[in-house]
Amino acid sequence: MASSVQRPQESRLRLADSLPHHWRYVAEGGATVVFSYHGPHHSIFTSRALRLRKVPRSQPNPSVSASRDPVGLAVEFQNKVVTRLLDPAYLVGLQVVSLEIRWAEAFAAYHDPQRPPSRRNTDVIDTARSTAVLTSDLVGRSRFSVEIKPKWGFLPNPTHLSPESKPIKTRTCRTCMHAHLKQVEGRPAPVYYCPLDLFSGSGERIKTALEGLWDSWQRSDGTFNNLRIFHYGKPVLPSDENFSLPSDAALTSLKSHFVSSLLPSLLRTPLLQEVSALQRRLDSLDCEGWVKLSGLRDIGSDDLKDDAVLLGSDMEPSVDDWASFVDVFLSSESGKHSNFDPTNLRYHTLAYMLSATLKDCSIIIPLHSRPGDGGVPTPKVIDLDIKSAKKIPGWIELDEKVVREYAKVDPSLRKTCVDGGAETGTARALEACLAL
Repeated sequence: MASSVQRPQESRLRLADSLPHHWRYVAEGGATVVFSYHGPHHSIFTSRALRLRKVPRSQPNPSVSASRDPVGLAVEFQNKVVTRLLDPAYLVGLQVVSLEIRWAEAFAAYHDPQRPPSRRNTDVIDTARSTAVLTSDLVGRSRFSVEIKPKWGFLPNPTHLSPESKPIKTRTCRTCMHAHLKQVEGRPAPVYYCPLDLFSGSGERIKTALEGLWDSWQRSDGTFNNLRIFHYGKPVLPSDENFSLPSDAALTSLKSHFVSSLLPSLLRTPLLQEVSALQRRLDSLDCEGWVKLSGLRDIGSDDLKDDAVLLGSDMEPSVDDWASFVDVFLSSESGKHSNFDPTNLRYHTLAYMLSATLKDCSIIIPLHSRPGDGGVPTPKVIDLDIKSAKKIPGWIELDEKVVREYAKVDPSLRKTCVDGGAETGTARALEACLAL
């Protein structure tokens, strides 16, 4: 299978060949910040986007993080692992580029004022790294484009759930429960959106999901991250008085235009069903089953935070470890390795971490402004970064908190999320995915 990813050693590009003001801030997530090139024509940079890693403001020595080079790992991870699970047609090319400290410091100083205050107060661009990633610019050159973070596309396997959590988790999906927790805490949340509708493959249900995303985006003034809308790379907010959507654009102030612009792309591709199928199969135990398998009950214990316990080794998995895992996952031997047996703890840990990557990915869809501008655009998957085993205790704690808060809701008022993938579309999508 052909790969769209360039290996780190093949790149000798230097960001210092451009100037900081040639790049325009686009958006950022928890780990990276993205910029779009808008400088003079350049044989490499034109039509490309730049992804830079971030570090917490509180981190005392940012240079320590550079030694692990997650930038190069991200490229190799997509090359050796992700392209074997998802059709490369849905992925964007990644290329490592050299990052010099003086240039990075000047770049960060120039662009930091453009970042949202909530982000600036939390983290900074990691100027100590020696590399960054160039990728296809999916939003900076499109008149309109949409980023959707679908989240969890399935209800968990009930086998290992506790008697207390089973009736809750098998009725209301994790994303909807988490949205309730965020709402209780006064944070922006996609309270009108259920990912099981988006992953369903049904036109009516996908339409419902898109309407819910729009309503949540509008009522939160674009402050939640499940939906972002861009105009030539600039984020559009419902309250932005300096931006007006022209009457001939695919996106207007009317929700129906937004839905009708996206629906054909989402119905035309099996991408979402494939992602949901992989999430489900990789997270076959739920975190409750993982805790039982590990033999650990106290999620705050030092043992649970120790990589040696989590992975059966003394370090985080390498890309070759991930590739070996995928070899087994896609083989006829996967059933033996996925049995609920303590000897399979490492297999289930890697599977759970890889499922988390897929639960946190985003879908980018460019939109044509006028009829006849082109065919139905193909969605692209981004943010497929490696997750660290050190995050597992936090995931388990959050899961308990989400369920504990949702248990306070009167059972008659709890949301019923319909998982249509377990028996129908997702099973077929998994067969297609694993046949790649």
